[in-house]
Amino acid sequence: MRIIELEKDILLYQFKPDDKDGFLGLNIFVVINGNECTVVETGFKRHFIQVLKNLKEKDITISNVIQTHFHPDHIGGIPLVEKAKIYGSIFAQDTLKKYVERYNKYLPTNVVVDKTKLQFGRHKFEIEVNTGHSKDGLLITLNDKYIFVGDEIILDNKGNASIPYCSEKDPQAHINSINKIMSRIKINVTVLPTHGSPLVDKDHIINDLVKRLTYLHFINENRTASYDDFVKATNVRFLGRDWHILNQIDS
Repeated sequence: MRIIELEKDILLYQFKPDDKDGFLGLNIFVVINGNECTVVETGFKRHFIQVLKNLKEKDITISNVIQTHFHPDHIGGIPLVEKAKIYGSIFAQDTLKKYVERYNKYLPTNVVVDKTKLQFGRHKFEIEVNTGHSKDGLLITLNDKYIFVGDEIILDNKGNASIPYCSEKDPQAHINSINKIMSRIKINVTVLPTHGSPLVDKDHIINDLVKRLTYLHFINENRTASYDDFVKATNVRFLGRDWHILNQIDS
């Protein structure tokens, strides 16, 4: 586990990929106010236990958890923070039912239907629905400076782009989610994905988003085309090409 200080009281806990995760790492974010914190994402349980240990050493308790969505690699720590408020989409239950047998202990206590705000000391969170990668996706903005994008943007820890994954098999929804992120990008904004390194340069961020839109528009218009067909037509490449077939299979 590597702890990256984005600011004095905004920490990124970054984990390297292991045999269970393939080429992807994983990020958990902690925003501190005095001896309390708000956590964005709780990863797998094995990751979150390490974060909890570090916070305990700092004598910091968790008051709030905000989930970008409720896939298994994002929610493992929720049962370990029973006293915290859990912010999540109104559609969290729909996603949880697909992956977790006893899902009640993962459900949000504070449900986001459209938009909501959370003032946490000097920190201002703005949380809004952003259905794309997942039906229960949320887009989270912190202090008008950081944007937590969940898996709408997936990278490896070196910053290489991974192919967009439409878990709902709906490329148009993912196009819409990327366009919403695009509309929020301005100078001095940092994009924080749950998998991969932060994106800090505006031009780099825009280029990454355009690359993803190129892929999503292609598969939306060519539902049976192969990944090689896409590369031949666009000369754009991604890590994780095996996910392409998952974007084509009907649920």
